[in-house]
Amino acid sequence: MSRARRMGRLTELDPRPELLDGRVPEVRARVAEWLSSSGEPGYRTQQIIHAVYARRVNSWAEVTTLPAVLRERLDRAFRFPSIVPDEERTSEDGTVKVLWRLLDGEAVESVLIPTRSRDTLCLSSQAGCALACTFCATGKLGWRRDLTAGEMVDQARQLLGRRGEGDHGANVVFMGMGEPLLNWENLTVALDVLMDPDGLNVGARRITVSTVGVPERIVELGERYPQVRLAVSLHAATDDVRDSIVPLNRRHPLREVLAACRLWAEATGKRFTFEVIHLPGVNDRPEDVAALAHVAKGLPVQINLMRYNPIPGAPYRRPGVRETAALRDALARESGRTVTVRRSRGIDVEGACGQLRLAREPAGAGAGRETEEG
Repeated sequence: MSRARRMGRLTELDPRPELLDGRVPEVRARVAEWLSSSGEPGYRTQQIIHAVYARRVNSWAEVTTLPAVLRERLDRAFRFPSIVPDEERTSEDGTVKVLWRLLDGEAVESVLIPTRSRDTLCLSSQAGCALACTFCATGKLGWRRDLTAGEMVDQARQLLGRRGEGDHGANVVFMGMGEPLLNWENLTVALDVLMDPDGLNVGARRITVSTVGVPERIVELGERYPQVRLAVSLHAATDDVRDSIVPLNRRHPLREVLAACRLWAEATGKRFTFEVIHLPGVNDRPEDVAALAHVAKGLPVQINLMRYNPIPGAPYRRPGVRETAALRDALARESGRTVTVRRSRGIDVEGACGQLRLAREPAGAGAGRETEEG
């Protein structure tokens, strides 16, 4: 289904325009135009913008700076918010996992991972995913549709609102359901809103986009957003292994992905990350270590290991802590690069890899490639 038809479907379900589906200046202009045509004073525009992005209200009823009659009229004029929390679970380690229901009945997940110094918001970019990585729960669901920019922004907006007063800053990572770079147009709008001081005011250096490897968009990301961080879900450094676990590699083989990474690094002057899910016996053999170390030596990259979290039907096992530590040490020794092991968060509430969505929809799965890790 084309984007136009998908948006048409949403319009059929609710003819009101989605308030958050645009950059902040666009939303401001839309609201100002509506207020003017309704005979309302212009200063109401800033009241609405402040309530939506800074106060992060969850309904028009909460915009108490506006008269009740105007709030009711706004509710009839604009669809807000874009997504509705359907289920929320909090881990004993403080991780909050939210299942959001979308207007058309689709669902996505996002995760709020608290730390002492800075919290991390893990966002989804698509309902499902077409890339079918063999270790990923979302790949079993398949691609359902791209999220609108408003649906992406609203995940961040509402998660930020859950953090309360006196927060200590946040990182935002597009590592949930879907491949962000395959929803490029909407992703760019969401990034602009995230970084806008009148929007969600998240510093570009605090934002990471994770991709399996869409070369053209990796290059464009670096040129357009040089301060935004890049994480590449590499998982293997030879085409034969990567072909078997990341099917997109057959369309964009390693040489193309690595060339794009070099161009990204040249454009940004920054270091990026290779994400590697540890699959025992698949990508941790001596030849795998040697290949990854060889690739890393030619790039400004650090390597981030993750222990695989099992999903039904996948032919892999979760490695032991010592196994992954041994792989980390071998990679660091051979590559001379920084190699870290990401600590799993929220496992007790299936916050590790979208098990909540998986449990609710047996034919599919929930959050994407690396939502588990903080």
